[in-house]
Amino acid sequence: MRPDFLRVFLLSSACVLSACPSSAPSVPDAGTPPPVDAGTGSNGEVTRSSRNNLRFKNPEQLTAHFASAMSLPPEQVCNELGKYACTTDVHNVVLNGVDPYVVGLFEPLKVTGATTPNVIDRVALAACARRVSLDVTTPGEAVFFKGLELDAQGRLTHRDGAPVRDAITSLYQRTLLRDPSEAEVGALSQLVTQIEASGSQTPGRDWMTASCFAVLSSAESIFF
Repeated sequence: MRPDFLRVFLLSSACVLSACPSSAPSVPDAGTPPPVDAGTGSNGEVTRSSRNNLRFKNPEQLTAHFASAMSLPPEQVCNELGKYACTTDVHNVVLNGVDPYVVGLFEPLKVTGATTPNVIDRVALAACARRVSLDVTTPGEAVFFKGLELDAQGRLTHRDGAPVRDAITSLYQRTLLRDPSEAEVGALSQLVTQIEASGSQTPGRDWMTASCFAVLSSAESIFF
């Protein structure tokens, strides 16, 4: 038996025989006031964090997040020329990835590139377009846009109805893991009129894609 193990074993046995005091933290008596939350000010407002440290999602994280939010297989999120993954292959370095075998880059770049926002938009738009296409062509298996009827001109039949609000709520819940505020619901609801006024040939479908894109490409979605 190892000496250090023997010492631990003997100490444990001694504690059992002599009723060593418990290591559990003591509970304050009823007259002791609870400690003040360091993050809450005297007026009850939450104090701003002193350790703001937003991180940009790398290619793998971004792919996984978009795939999960859109309920898509990772390989269907975005592909260039129908073959190459936008995130992990084509735009890997721009999205804060590494490429040790081709370009000899072993660590991510310190800053994002000038084209990074364009790439994010490209990937988000591709993922949303794929999700909208599936929801429209197979309404029985729709993830976001359920029960949305389109008229002969491709416009939403009931733009102020419950299905529109439910779609917006579902977008926020699946993408940002929270409910939308009334202002956010109102902004996306008004987008319907703006798209119809733009002369779109498929305004209802374009609204679905634009609403999805607005949430999926937001800073709250691409940072953690």
